[in-house]
Amino acid sequence: MRKNKQYSNGKLLISGEYLVLKGAKALALPINRGQSLQITQNANKGIINWQARHEKGKWFEATIHLDQSSGNLRAMSEEERTLAAIIKNLNNLCPGFFDKQKGYLVKTGLDFLPEHGLGSSSTLINNLSKAAGCDAYKLLSLTFGGSGYDIACAQHDKAIIFRLENGKENVEEQDFNPAFAENIFFAYLGKKQKSSKSIEYFNKNAVYSSDIIEQISNISEDLILAKDLAQFNELIERHEKIMSQVLQIEPVKHLLFNDLNASVKSLGAWGGDFVMISTELKKTELINYLRNKGYKTIYQFNDLLIR
Repeated sequence: MRKNKQYSNGKLLISGEYLVLKGAKALALPINRGQSLQITQNANKGIINWQARHEKGKWFEATIHLDQSSGNLRAMSEEERTLAAIIKNLNNLCPGFFDKQKGYLVKTGLDFLPEHGLGSSSTLINNLSKAAGCDAYKLLSLTFGGSGYDIACAQHDKAIIFRLENGKENVEEQDFNPAFAENIFFAYLGKKQKSSKSIEYFNKNAVYSSDIIEQISNISEDLILAKDLAQFNELIERHEKIMSQVLQIEPVKHLLFNDLNASVKSLGAWGGDFVMISTELKKTELINYLRNKGYKTIYQFNDLLIR
């Protein structure tokens, strides 16, 4: 095998969180930070040596036996068990891609820290699927689950409207580059949310209807068409109000940023991943405000845009 190299984009879910699972249209933004993957063969028959790095250095290393019955799964870390399950499901979808009669060295590289929730799992799934010639959505459903919007972001270089229609992924590229982009920021709250736990909470506690799904879909489309910051802010505030009622959770603006002259929206799982801040404040004012509150990872919209 020659070196098999792949790259996939990370993501931010701008609108439609949770309800995208129920058919709502979601606006999602592929970002210019993602994950690379390189696979080469070596002499270690039946073994995958896995080396993972992120922007600050090595963060994960594992030895995976392709014949899992020969390995002690109980002795594995959670990350190793997850990886072993992904590889097993990949080989079921594309038999023989990782051949038990051969050995492999796999190197991955994240352009961000895994705890930031920018797509460390989805970019891995998409990279492995591309390398093996498999359907990434099928591999996602067999492993992490979810709507698949993050896989769509991994595969596209422009903003998308993503929707599940009768269980099938519908993806439409969009021109989403607001004239007021310098007023839009993304800040990491420092508490990585586990998607599976968030979805479990949603399935147990959410209160919604077909009308609410339609309202969220309309907001997703209207955000792209917003002509100015005031209209954009009105839309994200309406989205937050609806989802607060659906999830029965207080909006993040009320909890953390009540004194900030801005509109603030949770992105993805509520409670700790990124928030979007839309404001007329100067960049330096906002960054000083956020850093004084302990939030250090801050991007302006154009910092993440794929060009």
